Formats: sequence, C-alpha cells, structure tokens
Amino acid sequence: MSKSPKFQQQIICEPAQAADIPELVDLCLLVERQHESYWPLRWALRPDIRQRYINWMTGNLEKPDWLYLIARMPAAKKKPAIIVGGLVAAITQEIPIYAFTHYAFIHDMAVKEKFRRHGIARKLMLSAKDWAAGKGVNQLRLMAAEANTPARALFEQLGFRTTYREMVLPI
Repeated sequence: MSKSPKFQQQIICEPAQAADIPELVDLCLLVERQHESYWPLRWALRPDIRQRYINWMTGNLEKPDWLYLIARMPAAKKKPAIIVGGLVAAITQEIPIYAFTHYAFIHDMAVKEKFRRHGIARKLMLSAKDWAAGKGVNQLRLMAAEANTPARALFEQLGFRTTYREMVLPI
C-alpha cells in the first residue's frame, strides 16, 4: 500500500448499510480482542460476543443519533470493493449537572491491520467529528486504552484532550 495522498483519496467513508453490519462487527471485534489481551479482568468477552454486537448494531442502525461509518476501498480491476475500516458513534445524554445536555461518543473505531498507517482512521474520525457537529453537539468523546499508544497518539493529533483516567480496583 502506498501512503500517498492519492491512496487516502481513494478511501470512501460512508454510512454503513444493514449488509455491512457483520463486517463492521468483525472490525469492532479486533478492538475488543485487543482490549481483552491488555487485561481480561476489565475487558473479558462473552463467548457469543459477535452475535451480541450484531444484535446491538442492527437494533440501532436506523436511529438518527447513531453513526455506523465504514471506510471502503473502491473496486479495482477484477477486485471488488472492500471495507478497510469502521467507526460506531452515538449521541449520548449527559448527566444533568453540566451546562450542555448531549455529546457524541465513539464506541468503536478500527482499521484492518494491513491498511493501517495510511490515514484511514484519521478520515473516519474527521467524518465522525463532522457528523457530531451537524447534530449540534459540542463534544466528541472516546475512551482509549492506556496500552494503545498509536491510537492515543492519533487522537491527540486530532485535538482530543485527556480529561480523566479510568481506574479499576480488582476485588
């Protein structure tokens, strides 16, 4: 893969359709399995996680406050178009002690390994930012695993700021 701007321009970010959900779920599972490898006490997965994800996403697909975004590599000579990345976000209600009432939250974002480091995650994140701004919210939030240094670096480059650190006490 080339890291040229031309490659990045080839990638199309678009809303996922129902037929894209299984492949989007598989992308999300890359993240979930990575998290589980960091510390199973915090991120232990259920055996039926794929079906649970499909049910969760399918149940929210048509809701206007949910964003299912895919990054697609267009079809080339004798090769079909393929999904190379995806993102799941939703508008979430804030607890009623702050001046604002809602924010956008990125639940999952992943790029297939062989397509990483080509600007696809950046393109997905900027598309999510535009979507959130269009929904009238003033914040886009996410959680990044402490051990996921490359993801945290990207988020910081995009202007995300650390506001608190989740801590877990095993009991």
